[in-house]
Amino acid sequence: MREAPRVTLEANYDRYRSLDEREVHVYLSVAAGTAPGSPAGPAGDPPGPPGDVGFAEVVLLDQSGSMSVPRTKLQRAKEASCAAIDTLREGTRFAVVAGTHEASMVYPRESFLAPANAVTRAEAKQAVNRIAPGAQGTVIGAWLDKARELLEPHRDLICHVLLLTDGRNEHQGRSARSMEAVLADCRSVFTCDARGIGADWDPAELRRIAEELRGTADAVPDLADLAPDFRALVRTAMGRTLPDLALRVRCAPGVSVSVLEQAYPAVADLLGHRRPLAGAAVTDYPTGPWSSEARRFVATFTVSGERRAGADAETLASVEVVVGAIGTERATPVSPVEVVTARWLDQSAPETVIGADRHRHEQEKELYALRWRGGALLRQGDSRGACAAWGRAVALATELRNEDALRRLGKVVRIEDAARGLVSLLPDTDPDYVLQAMMGTVTSSSYGPSRSPAPRADPPPGRPSVPGPACPKCRRVSVAGARYCENLACDHEFIGGAPAVGE
Repeated sequence: MREAPRVTLEANYDRYRSLDEREVHVYLSVAAGTAPGSPAGPAGDPPGPPGDVGFAEVVLLDQSGSMSVPRTKLQRAKEASCAAIDTLREGTRFAVVAGTHEASMVYPRESFLAPANAVTRAEAKQAVNRIAPGAQGTVIGAWLDKARELLEPHRDLICHVLLLTDGRNEHQGRSARSMEAVLADCRSVFTCDARGIGADWDPAELRRIAEELRGTADAVPDLADLAPDFRALVRTAMGRTLPDLALRVRCAPGVSVSVLEQAYPAVADLLGHRRPLAGAAVTDYPTGPWSSEARRFVATFTVSGERRAGADAETLASVEVVVGAIGTERATPVSPVEVVTARWLDQSAPETVIGADRHRHEQEKELYALRWRGGALLRQGDSRGACAAWGRAVALATELRNEDALRRLGKVVRIEDAARGLVSLLPDTDPDYVLQAMMGTVTSSSYGPSRSPAPRADPPPGRPSVPGPACPKCRRVSVAGARYCENLACDHEFIGGAPAVGE
């Protein structure tokens, strides 16, 4: 039996809401851990996963004719693929696939996964080094379909795909299967990290693949960085010990989830991956494979219908973490249940650190949008618009202390005054670095697992601020005149009003 993960869940939000508000923003902190794994494998591999959790890897390598220009492009891609093979843990199931208008097995020759050992690694690297540029044409959907075919029999493993291309998915329309159908079928089988080299691939295509398949998409302008990047991606994927965790959300009547995003360590939308349970007002939101780590999520609950001020705290929703058989009643809860409540006021609720957190989260998304917009404008020939967008991005990245964004932007603009966003385009801007400025994850340096929980909101304006009585249940001191205990875990109601101080 696989050992159940140890998971903690904490919800942090403002319980007091004004009657004219219809949204409650909740920050969810989730930490997952498992028992220590097996000893490290060769070449500094991370520890093996606990119990019988295994790992499977498929490398999808572009073999189209454009990979021969320049000659070093395909050679560096081969070296990176070999580096990924060398990084695999003993016993890992793996395959290498070459892609053009179709997908062809490189290693093994038949359509199955080989176990990683000294012999199969050597054979696979020899096969990779024999790859020559193939026919013109790129159908990335066919490559992904091949990876799904190889990995589908191994759903009990944590399955990962590395995809490398230098071109656009220009012939997908000739395929019998649309990209939408391919991605829908692959979504529950594997995660995918996609990389683009050169300047002729479409950033929107790789971004879409990464978002749908819960991975990352990025540009690698310097081909010397490709092998280290592949090694790091494989090590990160092998460090995952949980195939998938999901946030299970149960909403009360009149309440819906309008936003659910991962906010740390990188922003990722979960709404598009939702799996409603049949016949129940419950939805699972898969979050992908985990290592022993902590993540933060942002949920927005939208409330409809009439509400009354001064009423008891209203239950809006409950949240828990589940694993296994996600999207069905057979999924196993592995965390405590957090209940989201709201108490409605007929006056404005005070702004708290929760609001500041939400503002920073929106700023991180705005920064990514500005980076993307600048690159898109420059690729369309609008250098002035690109410079304006990237200038605002530099100012925002400086405010957020986002070093990754500043590093990427520094390759395409000369930063003259970072705080004010004064920049100028570098002469002869390298198209590869333009793509790198656009790509990468939406990093969230503002959030971290060590961040202290945001304090609960102060009492609403107009309530007395002098000390009040101690609650007879939990001994928490409330403000004078309070109707309810300030400890929301207790929520004791003072019948007939709060007793006078000293009673």
